[in-house]
Amino acid sequence: MTEKIDVDPMALAFAKIMTIFTIIGIVLMVVPAILYFMGQNQYIPLSKAMDYWHESTVDFWKDVKGITVHGYDWVFENLQYTDCQSMIGVLLLMMTPLISMLAAAAKAPNKTYAILLLIASAEFILSIILKGIF
Repeated sequence: MTEKIDVDPMALAFAKIMTIFTIIGIVLMVVPAILYFMGQNQYIPLSKAMDYWHESTVDFWKDVKGITVHGYDWVFENLQYTDCQSMIGVLLLMMTPLISMLAAAAKAPNKTYAILLLIASAEFILSIILKGIF
């Protein structure tokens, strides 16, 4: 006989969202990456990327594309390319904990939990902004 385990709705919401968005993020990252490695619609040709991979970020972009990159706007400006499309999965994976905390806050059993999760979410957002990711 299987023993039934009660799981708090808040924890269950967090876990379900983490699972769903992690799977979606991995698929969004891996499928375009496979196409990229197969040579399909590359923003940066694989051979060129490998030739300059050892360089600093600034030198890599200068030598490979002749551009200076600040942030990730280049990803969104080039979504027609498979290597840029795979970055959408990376972005989703990066944001999955935040999405999960917000889902858990919506299912919090009391205001204290909800406030703590919202504070943690705000810290998450601030850490991204202050680190210059966006």
